[in-house]
Amino acid sequence: MEVLYTGFKGINNSSHQLLSKISGQKLFLTNSFKGLEKDIMNVTDKFDLVVMFGLDTSLKEFVRIESVAEVEDTKRITEVDCERICRCLMASGVESVVSEVPTQYLCNAAYFNALQKFDGKVIFIHIPSLKNMSEDMMDRIVKCMEEMGNEYRV
Repeated sequence: MEVLYTGFKGINNSSHQLLSKISGQKLFLTNSFKGLEKDIMNVTDKFDLVVMFGLDTSLKEFVRIESVAEVEDTKRITEVDCERICRCLMASGVESVVSEVPTQYLCNAAYFNALQKFDGKVIFIHIPSLKNMSEDMMDRIVKCMEEMGNEYRV
């Protein structure tokens, strides 16, 4: 089974930094609505799971797992077990919560497009900015994602 990891372009973006540490197939998304939609729609490979990362400057030393994306009153809900990912992160020492409230702006648009493209087999994880996340926390997230990726590859 194949896993795709996505984050946003920009060397100072924590999602970019995190993706740089994860092994596997990656897609760095453009920081614009049209650009990220094109990036996602141009993926031709089949993936069993897409794990998306985005930056939320309000987070400090914990992550938020998004279960819903919404655009123009149309909601898309992930088919991925959010609680399972939350447990994996917690077991790795990363505080995490699951949210059922759609976010706004680029992350929500990226998630919405990916949920449509990959038939709901997508999860979006908001992570803190570089200044609000320790290197240890980033390494723990990487460890959890690689363990989870290995489970999906089996």
